[in-house]
Parts: sequence; structure tokens; C-alpha cells
Amino acid sequence: MEKHIFLLILLFLIQFSISFASSSETDQQALLAFQNLITSPTHFLANNWTKNTSFCSWFGVTCTPKRQWVVALALPNLHLQGTISTSLANLSFLSVLNLENNNFRGGIPYELGHLPRLRVIDIQNNQLNGSIPTSLFQHRRVQVISLAFNELGGEMWKGPWYVPKLRVLDLTNNNLTGMIPPSVGNATKMMNFSLSGNRVSGNIPKEVGNLSQLADLSLTDNQLTGSIPVGLFNISSLLAINLLYNRLSGPLLLDEGIFLSNLKFLSISRNQISGCIPSNICQLRELKVLSISFNNITGDIPKNIDCLSNLQEFFIRHNSIKGTIPTSLGNISTLQYLYSGSNLIVGPIPPELGKLSNLRVLTFSNNSLIGQIPEAIFNISSLEVIVFNFNNLSGRFPTTTGLHLPNLKVLELGVNQLEGEIPLFITNASKLQILALEHNSLTGAIPTNLGNLHELRSLILHRNQLTNEPRESELLFSNSLADCRMLLCIDVGENPLNGVLPNSIGNLSSTLEYLNIQDAHINGLIPTGISNMSSLMTLDFQGNNLTGSIPSDVGKLKQLQGLFLTNNKLHGHIPEAVCHLSNLVQLFLNGNELSGLIPECLGNLSMLQKLYLGSNKFSSKFPLSLWKMSGLLYLSVSQNSIEGEVPSDIGGMKAIVELYLYSNHFSGMIPTRFGELQNLQYLDLSNNSFFGQNSIYPLPT
Repeated sequence: MEKHIFLLILLFLIQFSISFASSSETDQQALLAFQNLITSPTHFLANNWTKNTSFCSWFGVTCTPKRQWVVALALPNLHLQGTISTSLANLSFLSVLNLENNNFRGGIPYELGHLPRLRVIDIQNNQLNGSIPTSLFQHRRVQVISLAFNELGGEMWKGPWYVPKLRVLDLTNNNLTGMIPPSVGNATKMMNFSLSGNRVSGNIPKEVGNLSQLADLSLTDNQLTGSIPVGLFNISSLLAINLLYNRLSGPLLLDEGIFLSNLKFLSISRNQISGCIPSNICQLRELKVLSISFNNITGDIPKNIDCLSNLQEFFIRHNSIKGTIPTSLGNISTLQYLYSGSNLIVGPIPPELGKLSNLRVLTFSNNSLIGQIPEAIFNISSLEVIVFNFNNLSGRFPTTTGLHLPNLKVLELGVNQLEGEIPLFITNASKLQILALEHNSLTGAIPTNLGNLHELRSLILHRNQLTNEPRESELLFSNSLADCRMLLCIDVGENPLNGVLPNSIGNLSSTLEYLNIQDAHINGLIPTGISNMSSLMTLDFQGNNLTGSIPSDVGKLKQLQGLFLTNNKLHGHIPEAVCHLSNLVQLFLNGNELSGLIPECLGNLSMLQKLYLGSNKFSSKFPLSLWKMSGLLYLSVSQNSIEGEVPSDIGGMKAIVELYLYSNHFSGMIPTRFGELQNLQYLDLSNNSFFGQNSIYPLPT
């Protein structure tokens, strides 16, 4: 008997050894087959995975301590290229597969979903395509499926899900279509669920409310429709809901009963949500971020909004929210970002907002606010952005000199009814990048210490009543701006500046792209120093009293796209240097006293779309090259003394929309090829010496 038992044990050990050797052999062959389909820039695996060493010692391979079975294959961040071999399905003990951040292409082998011990499959950030194997959604043991940032397509798995242990499903940024199956509610252990950045459509199934352990739900940037399931807000474990960029509609509803919510992040912005902010919003007491911008939400901001005492970010812009700003907002001491622009909010700005000592961004643009801006707002030292433009605010700026805005980067108060002078405390905001006070009734001189704002990018002061320094002929504020070496935009037009442009204007930052001093009572010559502004794209001096000629130095502004000198008193010829402006799109020289020939070389400006030369003293013939400008949209040479005939090949101006030749000395027959100008909407040939009639042709738009 004992001998018989001994023989059985011996037979078992022999069979086990054979099986063990066979299993080890299978795992090694599977890994080598996988290696054969991939490459890397350094040939790292080819040099490391060799038969000279045990495969359990190969880089990225983890085996069981005793049995030499592969339980993990982790090769992230190695720039591996190629396809994923089906041979990996032969690693029957594989628990973790991590190939993230490589360049794998092709499909995910269907057989991987049948690995019985698989717990983690992480192949995110590759170039995989095809559909997701349905076998993955039928896996009893899988806990993490991370396939984000690939090119996977096809419909979501439509059959019943059975992934009882799944905790993380991340399919972010693929090309998935179809609907979220209701059987997703069977994955009751799910904690993180992300489908963001796909093309998934249909409703959010109410069964998502069954995911009682869910912490993070992200369905951003899809094509979801229907309403937001009320049951979502009953999941006490849920910390974040992100439904941004979809087509969800209906009201935002919370359960009427008492429920425990730990939700900290809620974003439903850029949908079609309607109705009011829920009256029981206070149930979400832990909220730190509430983002409902770009919807169709109506009603008032709840008067008791301060019940959200942990709120840090409040985004409600671009809705139809009305009523007044509740004073209780000032009680949310944690508030850092308040975006409320483009609504229907009325009434004054409550001074209580000045208590928000952690506030970084405050915007109420495009509303109907009235009254003064409370002085306390300008004393919140943490503020980085203040935007109240496009309202009906009035009154003066505070004159208190002790106001301190050390972190302010953006101040936009344009299109209001503000009065008084630009306060000096603004020039102490050393981090200011954008100062926009346009379209108000501000008076006094433009400060000459704007140079203190070393980080200033945009200075927008147009359409006020601002002046130059008293008893000064040159515009002194421009000298100070020379210290702002990051400037991109200066717009001080439509102010009674009454001064002369100094030649030192050329000392302005070489980064300057936009300079507008139109309709500002500017006298004198165009300074040659402008040629130093090498990045300038728009130069607008129209509507002033500039005299002299157009300096040839203009030709050095190689980036210039728009040159606007309309309605001045400029004389002389158009310098041929203008033809060097190869990026020019708009050239407005009308309403001056320019004379002589129109340069033939203007026809070489292939980017030119608008050319206005009317109301000058140009004579002789119109350059033939201009009749052939196929990209020109608008041309006016009216009210000059131009002679000659309109050439028969006028059809070369294929894009022309408006053409004004009236009040000149053109003669000859009106070319029949005008009929070939398919885009032409208005043509005026009147007051010339053409043969025939009907020289004005209004065409319907």
C-alpha cells in the first residue's frame, strides 16, 4: 500500500514538473512573439529580452516568486512601436498589462479579454484603433480598464455588462459612438468612469445612479442629450460630475428629499440646460466648483447662495439669469473665481463683495449693472481680474491713494458711463497686463507714468474725453509707454488729445502689433520713427490733421496688414516703399491731398483685399496691374482726376464686391465683362465720360 502511494506521488511530481516546464515555455514564447512585432528607437527590448537570461529577469516582466509564471508586463513610456500580439493571451497568469504612453497601433486583441486573472489593462496614450473587445465588458475579475487617448472607434458595447469588480473605466479621447448602455449600472464597484472626448450620443441612463461607489463621472465633450438623471446626486460617494460640452437639456433638478452629498465639483456648462438654479442647491454643501455657464438658465441667483460656504469657483456666465447680485455672495469667504458675464443682472454692485479676501477673478461684463463700483473692490489684494465692461455703471473712480492691487492683471471697465480722471493707483498695479477703459466719459490727461506697468500688453482708452498734458505739444504719455516692453496693443483713438506725434514713438516696444490714434486731433507729420515698430500689424492714424507726405520708412513695417490714413491732410505721392508691404490686406488713403501717379507696383500686393484711394488728387491713368488683382474685394478711386479707359479684361478682378470709380475722367465704352464679376454687389461709374448709360449698378446682397 505504501509503495502504491509513493508511486502516485512520484507520478504527480513528474507531471507537475512537465506542466511547469510547459507553462514556462509558453510564457517565454508568448513574450518573444510579442517582441517580434514591436521596435523601439534604442532597440532596448531586443538587447534586453534574450534567451541568455531567464525571461523573469527581463525588463518589465514580473513573475510569481516560485512558479516562474508571468503575472505582470509593464512597459510604459518606452516609445515602443508596432502592434500588440495576440500571443499575450497565452500568458494565462497575467494580472497586469501596462503599455501606456507608447506608439502602439492596430487593434486590441480580442483574446486579451479572456485572460482569466486579468486585473489591470492600461494601454492609454497610444495610437490604437478598431473597436474595444466586447470580452473586456464581460470580465469577472478586471478592475481597471484604461484605454484613454487612442483612436478607438465603433459603438459602445451594447450587450449586457458584467464587470462586477471594475473600479476604473477610462475611455477618454477616442472616437467611440453609440449610447451608454443601461447595463453600465451593473458595474456597482465602479469608482471612476470617463468617456470624455468621444462621440457618444443618447441619454445618460438613469442606471448610472446605481453606481453606489462612484467618485468621479466625466462625460465631457460628447453628443449626449436628454436630462441629467436626478439619481446622480444621491450617490454619496460622488465627488465630481463633469458634463461639459454636450447637448443636455431640461432643468437641473435635485432630489426633493434629504440626501447626503459630498459632491465637490459640478460642471454642466455648454449644454442647453434650462430652468432656474435649484432652490435646494444648499443640499450640495460641499461644492467647491459650480459651473453652469453657456446654458439657458433663468431666474435669480438664490439669495441664500452663501449656504455653499465652501464654494471656490462659481461660473454662471452666458445665461439669462436676472435679478440683482445677492449681498450674501460676500459671505462666501472661500470664493476665488466669480464669472457672471453676459446675463440679465441689474442693480448695483453690492459693497459686500469687497469682503471676498481670496477673490482672484470678478467678472460681470454684459449685464445691466448701475451705480458706482464700490471702493472696497479696488482693495482686494488677491484680485487678478476685474471685468465690468458693457454695463451702465457711472460715477468716478475712488480717489483714495492707499488702494492696493498688487496682483491685478486685467482691468476691463469699458462701455459704461464712468467719469473723472484715470486714478493714479492703477499705475501702481505693477502686474497689470490689460487696461481697458474705452467708451466712457473719462477726462483729464492720459497718465505719463504708465511706464510703471512693465507687464502691460494692451492699453485700450478709445472714445473718452482724455487729453494730452496741458501746455505740451507732443504726446508725452507715449514716451512713458516706451518702458512697457511687452506691449501688443495701444488704442487711444477718439479722444481730444490735441498733440503732435513725437519721433520717439519709435521707442515703443518692438512687440507692438496694433497702434490706433484715430480721430484724436493729432497734428504735424507722421514721424519716421514708426519704422522701428517691426511687429506692427495695424497702424491707424485716420481722421486727424496730419500733414506732409507719407514717409517711405513705412515700407520697413514688413508685418503690416492694415494701414489707415484716411481723412488727413497728407500730400505728395504714394511712396513705392508701400509696395514692400507684402502682408498688406487693407490700405486706406482716401480723403487726403495725395497726387501724382498711383504706383503700378501696388498690383504686386497679392494679399490686398481693400484699397481706398478716393477723394485725393491722383491723375493720369489707372495702373493696369490693379485691374488684374484677383483677390481684391473693395476698390475705390472715386473723386480724383484719373483718365483712360477701363480695360476689357476687367473680369480679372474675380473677387471684387464693391467698385467705385465715380467722379473721374474715365472714358470709352463700359466693358461687357463686368457681367463676369460674380461677387459684385455695388458698382458706381457715374460722373465720368463713359459711352452709354446706367453707370450706377446697385446689386442685391
